[in-house]
Amino acid sequence: MGSCADWRRFLRSGRESESETGSTRSECHFSNGTQRIRMLERHFFDRQELLYFDSDRGKFVAVAELGEPEVKRANQDKDVLRSEMADVDRFCRVSYEIVDPFFQARRVQPKVKITPTDNIESSPHNTLLICTVGSFFPAGIEIKWFRNGKEEPKVWTTDLIRNGDWTFHIEVMLETKPERGDVYTCQVEHASFEGPVTVKWEPQSDSARSKMWTGIVGIVLGLVFGATGLALYLKNKKGEAPKKAAKGIWEGLWGGGIG
Repeated sequence: MGSCADWRRFLRSGRESESETGSTRSECHFSNGTQRIRMLERHFFDRQELLYFDSDRGKFVAVAELGEPEVKRANQDKDVLRSEMADVDRFCRVSYEIVDPFFQARRVQPKVKITPTDNIESSPHNTLLICTVGSFFPAGIEIKWFRNGKEEPKVWTTDLIRNGDWTFHIEVMLETKPERGDVYTCQVEHASFEGPVTVKWEPQSDSARSKMWTGIVGIVLGLVFGATGLALYLKNKKGEAPKKAAKGIWEGLWGGGIG
C-alpha cells in the first residue's frame, strides 16, 4: 500500500534542472512495482508551470497559454517524443531498481499518544480526543478509535504529513462526550508492528478532578507553611544561642545562683 506513494515522494524531486529563467522537474509514478509507470516531465518559467510531458498520453500538454507554441512544436517532433518515452525506462525504471531494496527493508515504528482537549467551541460539553501517530515509515498505516471495545466510525483524519526525515505524521480525531467508566482506545496497524498496537485513555470524573486539585493545593500550602515554620524555628534557635552563652558566663562568675 505504501510502496507506490513512497516512491512517488522520493522520485518527485529525483531529477531537476534549473536556469535563471526556468526549471524542469521529472516525476515517476508507480503502480504494482514497475508493472505500470507514469512519467511526468514538468517545465516551469518564473515559478509558473507552462507545460508537461505525460508518458500515459505520449505527448506534451500545455498548462498556460505561454506554453502552447512550444507544445505544438514539440508534439510535431517525433524524435523528441521518442526520447521522452525512452526516459520512462532510462530514468524511472532504473531508479526504481536501485532504490526499491531500501524501501522494502526500511521500517520505523510509529510513536502513538492520545491528547484530550476540552471546551470545544462548537460543542462545549464534548471532548476532542486526538490520536497522534508520528515518526513512522513506510507511509501505509491504519488507525481506528474504539469506545468500550466498539469502533467509532465518525472520526476526522489529517492529511499524511512528511516530516522531512523520511518519516510521516498523521492525526485522527474523535469528538465525544465521555462518561465515567468509559475506556477509549486508539488502535494502530503498521508494517513495523507484528500486530495492532493500542493506547488507552479514560476520563476523570469531576469529583476526581476536584480531589486532584485539592490535593495539589494542599501540598503547595503545606510546603509554604512548612517553610515558614522552619524559618521561625531557625530564627528562635539563633536568638537562644547568645542567651545561653551569657547565662554560662554569669554562672561562672557568681558560682551559680542566676535563674
